[in-house]
Amino acid sequence: MAIKKTTTKKAPAKKSTSSVGISILGGSKADMRKWEIESAMSTLQRAAEIQKNAKLMGDIKKLAAEKAREFNNIASGKKF
Repeated sequence: MAIKKTTTKKAPAKKSTSSVGISILGGSKADMRKWEIESAMSTLQRAAEIQKNAKLMGDIKKLAAEKAREFNNIASGKKF
């Protein structure tokens, strides 16, 4: 006995005719660019503050050296 395959057609998606809308996920390109610039400026200001703090920079250098040793060990295939 043959099995008859049935298919159903889906209705085409309804297109929006509205040219004005509000995006929940993000703003306009100009708003996103403004936020990016403000964020970068804040990051640079924070970096300048960190660089002026001698004690903090010393601790950062120690941590960076430790991480560099860990990565070198990984790269050279040494076991932990």
